[in-house]
Amino acid sequence: HLLILLLMFDDAYAAKAADSNESHLVGLNRSYAEEPTERVHVAELKWHSTSTAFIIVFWLFLACIAKLIFNRASSLTRIFPESSLLIAVGLAIGVLLEKTQVNKSIFTLDSHFFFLYLLPPIIFDAGYFMPNRALFKNWDSILLFSVVGTMFNALAIGFSLYLLSGVITFSHTFNMFEILQFSSLISAVDPVAVIAVFEEIRVNDFIFVNVFGEALFNDGITVVIYELFKQFSCIEEVKAIDFIAGAASFFVVSVGGLVVGILAAFLTAVFTKYSGHALILGPCFILLVPYMGYLAAETLSLSPIIAIAICGMSMKQYIKGNVSASAATSVKYFTKMLSSSSETVIFLFLGLSVVAKSVAIEWDLAFIGFTILLCIVIRTIGVIIQCAFLNRFRGKTFSMVDQFILCYGGLRGTIAFGLASSISSSVPAKDMFLTTTIAVIFFTVFLQGSTIRPLVNYLNVELKKSEEPTMAETVYNKYLDYIISGVEDIAGQKGHASLVHDFERLNNNFLCPILMKDHAKTRDFDATKIIRAYAKHTLRDAMSATKWYPQHKRVVAIQ
Repeated sequence: HLLILLLMFDDAYAAKAADSNESHLVGLNRSYAEEPTERVHVAELKWHSTSTAFIIVFWLFLACIAKLIFNRASSLTRIFPESSLLIAVGLAIGVLLEKTQVNKSIFTLDSHFFFLYLLPPIIFDAGYFMPNRALFKNWDSILLFSVVGTMFNALAIGFSLYLLSGVITFSHTFNMFEILQFSSLISAVDPVAVIAVFEEIRVNDFIFVNVFGEALFNDGITVVIYELFKQFSCIEEVKAIDFIAGAASFFVVSVGGLVVGILAAFLTAVFTKYSGHALILGPCFILLVPYMGYLAAETLSLSPIIAIAICGMSMKQYIKGNVSASAATSVKYFTKMLSSSSETVIFLFLGLSVVAKSVAIEWDLAFIGFTILLCIVIRTIGVIIQCAFLNRFRGKTFSMVDQFILCYGGLRGTIAFGLASSISSSVPAKDMFLTTTIAVIFFTVFLQGSTIRPLVNYLNVELKKSEEPTMAETVYNKYLDYIISGVEDIAGQKGHASLVHDFERLNNNFLCPILMKDHAKTRDFDATKIIRAYAKHTLRDAMSATKWYPQHKRVVAIQ
């Protein structure tokens, strides 16, 4: 109710200000002698100067209050994921604001604002806290799912819907490139939705890294394919040179985003290395340089999502050796705060934007039903085929339960909605495509997101351990990697362990001396790794031990 009154007051104040300006102009036309006399005001209302900032802060405050209520209502969050509850709250608020005739532009999620301001903190947080060990072990499956899987889903869904349009009469007609444009955006597995649901149920790193890695990296593929078909739909006659340029654009956008992310990570490490005398600058560089890389990739028409994700993954190990433990902790919690706030606002505004959207909502039940069915069936077929191929060459294979979770975890979200909103108005089926996108998002977030927790419990899926690994477990896991690497060398084959071992040697001998301060360049880097692991676990044990002491004794315990 406070929000509704606030927005109504904003509209009324704007109308009053407009009338006041108009009357003032009329008075000026009468005579210069009739100027109003100025008086001293005890206080003055300056709503026009603070209205935008006040409304933004109030939206954030409302989102935090909603999330606080959901966290307290544990019985509700055990049934529905937090993302679906936030969308429901957004729908409810949107209906109330619609009834009160509030200006729709105030509560509409703009795709430009979403991609530039709300999405970067979430992707950076995911990349920065990505388990690199699990990522290195599963790089082949992540690349296969994100590149081949995304292209297979987009083309298969698009061609299937195009063939169905010749048999079934939909509410709008479309050509080949228009439906491929829609199928490319509907194939985007949203990392925001995946993070929100999979972190809630705490699945193990193997499943989480594969699903989230696919969702993270397939956005670059999705955007490239989407833009490619968007250009094709505007061309009257597509020639062979256009397909060659599109294929080249695919590699340039993906690899270009990767290069920009690595450069941003190296710059962040160098800046933090030489900012030891000014401790406050280190966290500033950690937060600003990755975002500058994101904006640079967006400016150059590269993949900004890949850029900021790769930057977070690459710079993590270097900056932790350049900044103090307190600065690293500050960056951790500030990043989590930004990510959580953006995630909450995104899902809240998704519900609001559905009500406030200016385009007509066209419910073609046949098109919606076939789209949802094809999304499920084609993703299932793709995952089964890709996992069967990967299991022939991997030591850690995908079980049937893992494959089911991979199929069921393909959640759609705001990225698909943002791309659907940017479809050109010249496309006759734009309203039908946008309505279908909303229906697919609601189906995956509400139905699949709500039922994945009981399915995980029923199938006895291995969950992530709540406790951190001990010092002995860390050392033995490292030694196990070295043993596997030695066996691969004896067998004359290069596997995951050999690649990780070679990268660690390159990293220790060349990269770390350049990007980290006080790093000794030594051939025997195993001892250095063990000492760093020992220091990390000692600090963690000391901080956890202080939780059992009274507040006034914690300083003594740390000392």
